[in-house]
Amino acid sequence: MQNRYTGDIGDFGKFLLLKHLFAGETIALIWYLYPDEIHNTDGSHTVEERNANVYRHCFAIDAAMSECFNAIHQHSKRHVTLFETHPPLAKVHYFKEAVVGEGAEYRKDWLTRALAFIRKHHARVVCLDPDNGVEPASMQQLSIHKQGKYASYAEIEAFFELEEVAHLLIYQHFHRQCSHELQMQKAKERFENLYEGRLHVTIIRHNPVQARFYIMLSKPEGCCADPLALEGFRYGAKAFFSVFQSELT
Repeated sequence: MQNRYTGDIGDFGKFLLLKHLFAGETIALIWYLYPDEIHNTDGSHTVEERNANVYRHCFAIDAAMSECFNAIHQHSKRHVTLFETHPPLAKVHYFKEAVVGEGAEYRKDWLTRALAFIRKHHARVVCLDPDNGVEPASMQQLSIHKQGKYASYAEIEAFFELEEVAHLLIYQHFHRQCSHELQMQKAKERFENLYEGRLHVTIIRHNPVQARFYIMLSKPEGCCADPLALEGFRYGAKAFFSVFQSELT
């Protein structure tokens, strides 16, 4: 996550997922806050009245949430703290410490503080929002700074192992090396193999404007609304979400 993305269509989809899958639950949103970059125009699809087409479709889905997003964009500078000023959902707690910092032990200490934050708020649902998603095979070849764009498997395991946590929702972007379907299939298989029956894996594709997907890891005792019901949300003529179906489902 970068501050420059605050209030864009990706954020709208994320909060829409959380609202309809986990109504009434206490949620911890771990931003994995990364420094703003300027090499592209990502984050420009904002949910605000000035961006009429995006706003119109989002308003048709959830008017109250769209109004919160529009209020966020009345501020001169975008920052994740505006979700606390104009909350789209109740019972969401935001861990907003930068994931990149000084010292070799910074990332380890960041994780320790994030875990303590979840325990403090007794969150049953944890949403991880790294800038790019789950660590790639090349993670160890990346600089410490660039590693901040990803959630590591060790961190995911640490979050999932917390006793109070029933569901872990992880953001994942699509790359260009293979089809979206194959990427979602591989993500599902990878986590099912890693956890060997300790969880149920659900893959949810966010369709509008810029496609991305979410990996939901649920403990056997965890319960939530039926993910397939998400396919009823329409963004114009298309489904806002698609629940990935594979031969493993």
